[in-house]
Amino acid sequence: MNDPHLAEAVGRARELLRREAYAEAEVLLSGLIGDIESRAGDSAPALITPLYLYAKALSKQHPWTTMPHSERAALERALRLAVEHHGEGSRRAVQIQETLATRLWSAGEAELACSHMMHVVRFTELAHGEGVPLAHALSGLAGMLLDAGRCEEALAAYERAFGIMSGRGEELYEFTLLFGKGRCLIEMGRHADAVPVLDRAYTWFLGRFGDNRRAKELLAYVERARLGAAEGQKA
Repeated sequence: MNDPHLAEAVGRARELLRREAYAEAEVLLSGLIGDIESRAGDSAPALITPLYLYAKALSKQHPWTTMPHSERAALERALRLAVEHHGEGSRRAVQIQETLATRLWSAGEAELACSHMMHVVRFTELAHGEGVPLAHALSGLAGMLLDAGRCEEALAAYERAFGIMSGRGEELYEFTLLFGKGRCLIEMGRHADAVPVLDRAYTWFLGRFGDNRRAKELLAYVERARLGAAEGQKA
């Protein structure tokens, strides 16, 4: 960002976001976007960061389960410009696309979120190989696939992510992957397979955090899997 005035304005916007002054940040960024468009046109690369931050300012002013049209439009436009100027596999484009996927998922558009997140997984693997960044991307994709009802694909993504993370000492993340895998197996009717997976997740969580509300929710999944497995044996 070579323009010192632009850099200063973006810095002010970031500071407002950090202070949770989201409405002020929205106004500042809206004006900045208009100023850049008037000086450099509506396809200027300088628009990418202000559009991305503008979307963030909007998202913070609404429930996380909703996605205002203006937020979505800003992210989609930022993504188009990032791809146009930096390439679809660029770090900037992938970051924006992952944010767009996550926000669509939160707003209940899991299927559309999957299409974006699949690109994120592909480019993350190209950039980082079989490492932690890929595992994180796969985990996000798996959750989206599960919510979209694409359980077999979700299971494969969870299993691949777990294979990458296993043995790295990140037990909380492994727990998250096990829980997702267990949910997939239940949704697929594979209750007997789900029992040991969810048992392992529940036992670890109970030992780490105690018998709290979340532990009781996990136990309910374990019991659901056990009941399904028992009914399957009777059939």
